[in-house]
Formats: sequence, C-alpha cells, structure tokens
Amino acid sequence: MITFPGPVSALVTLPVAPDRDGIARVLDLERFAREALPDLRTTIPAFNRLLVEGSPDSWNATDVESRLAAGAEACLAEAPGIDAGDPVSLPVCYDPELAPDLEAVAANAGVGVAEVARLHSGTTYAVLATGFAPGFAYMGDVDARIAMPRLTTPRPRVETGSVGIADRRTGIYPAAGPGGWRLIGRVPATFFADAAERIARFRPGGSVEFRPIGRDEYEAAGG
Repeated sequence: MITFPGPVSALVTLPVAPDRDGIARVLDLERFAREALPDLRTTIPAFNRLLVEGSPDSWNATDVESRLAAGAEACLAEAPGIDAGDPVSLPVCYDPELAPDLEAVAANAGVGVAEVARLHSGTTYAVLATGFAPGFAYMGDVDARIAMPRLTTPRPRVETGSVGIADRRTGIYPAAGPGGWRLIGRVPATFFADAAERIARFRPGGSVEFRPIGRDEYEAAGG
C-alpha cells in the first residue's frame, strides 16, 4: 500500500510482518528508491514501512507511485538481502535495584529473575526502527515467555541506559526521561554519553546482543 502523507512524501507499507525479514525487505526497497527516484531528500525505514521525501522541483506523485509499486513488487518476489553485520554488544546489569519491573516480569512468566536475564540476553535482536528519542532503537523479538505490555501509566522519569520490554519489543532509553516500558536491566550510562555515537550505534537492519554483567562490573563501567 502506498499513501501520500505530505505534498512531496510517500509512505510504502509492505504486506509483511514487522520483524527481521520485514525490515530487510524495507531496506531493499530503500536502496531501490534511492536509485530509481531523483532528488530524494530523506528515506526513513521502520518495521515494514518506508517513508520517502523528495524535492518539490522534481516530485511527480504518479511517477513516484508507479516506481515504488514496481520496487515493492520486486522486493517481495525475492529473498531479502539480509546483512546485519556484526552485532553491537552491550553489557546489561539485571539487578532488581536497577530494574524496577524485573521481578514483576519474572512473576508473570513464572520464573526467577535469573531466567528472565537468560532469556532476554539469549537472543540476537534485530533493530526494526529508531525513534521516540535520538538513539532509541525498537528491537525484536523478545522471547514470548517474558513479553509484557507497557505500563498503564508511564513513569515520569526513566534513567539513562534502562533496558525495557514492551510486548515482543525491547529497547534502551538513551537519555533520562519519561517512559512506559517494563524495565528489566540497565546498561552503564557511559555507553550513551556521546549523542552522535549512540545514534550511529543503532541502524534499522542492524543487530544487537546483550551481555549480562554483575553489579560490580556495572559500577566499574560508570553506571
């Protein structure tokens, strides 16, 4: 499906799941769009969607729709070009004192907090989208056994580096602020001190791994 949310923008939604395969196909479409459409100013891939923005001087909605439709058909007909590269590895301290929802997630799953840490860190996650805050990545998929919905009422403040769960997604708060995800661990804040670096670290289609660490290592790393 192709819609036009603005005078020089188009949004393509592919009929695929918003998962690792979906974002890989969207990235294939992004490469196609950059080659096929002149004067593109912005492309934003996310989940199973691609937003493109062009120049008023060369934008022709009919032509854009035709080319994007052809590109989408081609991307759906072939296997996605998945190339996540080496995963970003981040240390996480799964300590209830740093993770106010860890015990609730464990209780909901009927397991101990150590098992929540094992299940959460036992997956290599795909970056499916970025947004909400600079450097915030929506990653999936969380093991279904520890998935939980967002809090009904968001917290007014979540600390930098907090690792959260929202349904089958996981993410890390790159800066302190409000948030409603279930907090199950924390990455040392020093990993997010440089704004440009934290934005560059997470790109749609990339991958992330979590490495469990103890409280002593967390504190030594500047937590």
